[in-house]
Amino acid sequence: MAAALPIIAIGTMLAGTAMSAGSQLAGGRAQKAGYEYGARVAEADATVARQKAAREEEIHRGKLSRLMGTQRAVFGAAGVDIGEGTPLSIAVDTMLEGEREAEFIRYGGEVEATRSLNEARMQRYYGKQAVKAGRIGAASTFLTGLGQAGMMYAGMGKGATPKTGYEWGGKYQNF
Repeated sequence: MAAALPIIAIGTMLAGTAMSAGSQLAGGRAQKAGYEYGARVAEADATVARQKAAREEEIHRGKLSRLMGTQRAVFGAAGVDIGEGTPLSIAVDTMLEGEREAEFIRYGGEVEATRSLNEARMQRYYGKQAVKAGRIGAASTFLTGLGQAGMMYAGMGKGATPKTGYEWGGKYQNF
């Protein structure tokens, strides 16, 4: 029975190593899922930003149309011809300024949407990096565990007590 204990210890060490490596892989995948969720939220934000800007532009154009109608009514009530001179110049200026403002509203929505889409891209990048980090961590854990088990097994062949760690310059270093 006592002879089986070192073998059981090595088996337990290898099982623990495998579980730890598997846990790191699963952790990387879980982080990726979280980042993917963040990316989908950011994409939805981009859609909302565009819709909001479109609605604000629509409201602005309605106000502009009413303002221009009011200007025509005021000039018409005063008996002024709105097809020439100052009334025409005022109408054109009002229309141009209103159009610039509408374009600015649309541009603001696109800027916000682009920011959100960039955030989505970054979230997906972070997710890929989390999976890579999980794989690297799992491989590192697995190789370290195999090395420790190998050292323990090598020590058993010499009739020594199983240890984990390495010996440098005649002095045993435990980690």
